[in-house]
Amino acid sequence: MAITASLVRQYDPRDMFSSVGNIPNQIEAAWADIADRSFPDAYREVRHVVVAGMGGSAIPTHFIQSVFRDRLSVPVTIVSDYTLPSWVDRQTLVLLSSYSGGTEEVLAAAEQAQGTGSPMVALTTGGKLASVAKSYGIPSVVFRSEHNPCEQPRIAIGYAATYQLGVFRQLGFIDLTDNEMKNTLSSLRSSSEIYSGLDDANPALMFANLARCRTPLFMASEHLAGNAHILANQWNENAKNMAAWFLIPELNHHLLEGLTGPNAVRKSLLAVMIESDLYNSRIQNRYAITRQVLEEQKVASHSLVPCGASVLTQAFDMLILGGFASFYQAVLNGVNPTPIPWVDYFKELMKKQ
Repeated sequence: MAITASLVRQYDPRDMFSSVGNIPNQIEAAWADIADRSFPDAYREVRHVVVAGMGGSAIPTHFIQSVFRDRLSVPVTIVSDYTLPSWVDRQTLVLLSSYSGGTEEVLAAAEQAQGTGSPMVALTTGGKLASVAKSYGIPSVVFRSEHNPCEQPRIAIGYAATYQLGVFRQLGFIDLTDNEMKNTLSSLRSSSEIYSGLDDANPALMFANLARCRTPLFMASEHLAGNAHILANQWNENAKNMAAWFLIPELNHHLLEGLTGPNAVRKSLLAVMIESDLYNSRIQNRYAITRQVLEEQKVASHSLVPCGASVLTQAFDMLILGGFASFYQAVLNGVNPTPIPWVDYFKELMKKQ
């Protein structure tokens, strides 16, 4: 099925299309803004970082954990519920991440961290979290989301990931140069033009057509592991289409048996293999062999290969490719990608408890 500009306008009244295309602009704006921020010197001495966040405010940390797994100087743990680990103390930095500023789990983490005396940083566009940070005297990064017209947190990932990276860099947890970001941005602007084109040369659009009426199982490794998680989230929220994510080599030890049945489920699956020439050679061998096994099990597969010569560029590139692909899948499914009515309905029910 061909996607036209008129179809995009019909199903995208809140302009998610522009939000995805603006991810390079989000990255550039956040990187410039965070460069002028400073934090207490004592924060550099922490031994662990905990990021408290949900959904679109947590997946940037998964992204960073994967891309910088061999460069982070401190361990980073994600908390996506109401309770911080018992070991959180004054030598643990708690980064409170909530795009809206109203995420109740994050606000609960702030209150708990205040009780332990842990140093904190708040990352938000405002809301209650900004007010709590001010009252507690927490250093905060309150940013404007000008390059996200649809206003959905999951499409502000360029902001969230870059601001988190900037905080980690300012505190000495990651060695990331301006030149690396400049080269990455240059590459992203070129590939974004390709992924936004409504023509046969667009691999994001081609993939969306191939995945139509299927359940994608996103598979990735190493520096792209976070992208598999992000893609599954985007597919669920944007396309309103069931998706899941797995990692190679872990999935080689269990999922291949699970694909035995039920037959009706197996026939609807699409194994989406996010590949890279930067993976460990043994990992690359596993992709070829996994594809062979999938063929013998009669499970359809497709490869996604990001552009870029560095792990950072490849990861950001896959972020944009996946954002556009999930958007196109929504249009092909005949749904508006921006609203999340079932999630909002759940939240309304929670308010009554």
